[in-house]
Amino acid sequence: MAADLPDEFDVVILGTGLPESIVASACSRVGQRVLHLDARNYYGGNWASFTFSGLQSWIDEYKNRDAAAEEPVTSREHVLENEGIVPLNRRDATIQNLEVFSYSESEDSDLVEEVGALRIKPELLNTNPTDGDRPLPGSPASEEPVPQELRDPGPESAGHQDMSSESDQIPSADITPTSESGGTPDTEPNTAKVCPTESKKSITCSDIAREGRRFNIDLVSKLLYSRGPLIDLLIKSNVSRYTEFKNVTRILTYHGGEIEQVPCSRADVFSSKQLSMIEKRTLMKFLTFCADYDQHIEEYQDHKDSTFAEFLQSKRLAPGLQHFVLCSIAMVSQAAGTVDGLKATQHFLRCLGRYGNTPFLFHMYGLGEIPQCFCR
Repeated sequence: MAADLPDEFDVVILGTGLPESIVASACSRVGQRVLHLDARNYYGGNWASFTFSGLQSWIDEYKNRDAAAEEPVTSREHVLENEGIVPLNRRDATIQNLEVFSYSESEDSDLVEEVGALRIKPELLNTNPTDGDRPLPGSPASEEPVPQELRDPGPESAGHQDMSSESDQIPSADITPTSESGGTPDTEPNTAKVCPTESKKSITCSDIAREGRRFNIDLVSKLLYSRGPLIDLLIKSNVSRYTEFKNVTRILTYHGGEIEQVPCSRADVFSSKQLSMIEKRTLMKFLTFCADYDQHIEEYQDHKDSTFAEFLQSKRLAPGLQHFVLCSIAMVSQAAGTVDGLKATQHFLRCLGRYGNTPFLFHMYGLGEIPQCFCR
């Protein structure tokens, strides 16, 4: 142990995953002396973010490591009579049955041998973000300005780069595809219709490896609602000053053999070319009800014991609208109850417009950066 560390601690925390890092930060903030340990050589535990080559190394480590060889060798040579040994096993028992498979149509075997066997074929989506659209019912009338602690990195945040490891300087690739191309409603339609077969080039593992330093891959793939306990915690604790977030500009869904844009504003709904005028008015009426459904119990009283999918059918929503609401707005399963579906839809609507045209935020440098922020 380093000579400059204290001899006694109030709390010892093992692991630097997100829960452990939050607990360590909270204990330290109230004046506890905290010893924070991790047997791994990276932050985040199962919440970590890796570069492409880093992910390959992580996969190889957990595929090839022998469990018996991981048992720590305990020695009492330097242990005093009043001390005990806490073995730190680097093998995570929650990570099992790792499998690597490929969606690539073709691959250069020589190059694959050099960079590893992990192969990914991402879809190429043509997105067209819009600005200034009025949010749907339930969201604020105008966007709340993104506070400094959640803004995109700018020149004033250059100091943040000094506190991050090299792999943390790269934007994460584990996010909903967005575009900054600046297409305007005057030159491009607001709706997106992308056919998966339109991808002209098959991206191989070799192609990704050459660009592997330009993105991070999260072990835990998550987007954050703009109104939620973690965002509130990041702001209130000032931990967010160490990191940057960005709003997901569009949400796309696969339906009927095509990729379509999920309407997240009144303008999205009424400019959609996939919906008829009757369907647009029906959808707006239903979302207006969902925004304050708890004030109209009589509307769903008879369907409390039914599934949300059955409730949508009872509201005479077209099959396409049912798909939008169930899979892309409420984002619940077919077996979810009516009340659960209404709560999820209401939460989606309430998160709209706070920082952008969708309710979701993603971390600029990967989700693995958040545990590091609490550790700082």
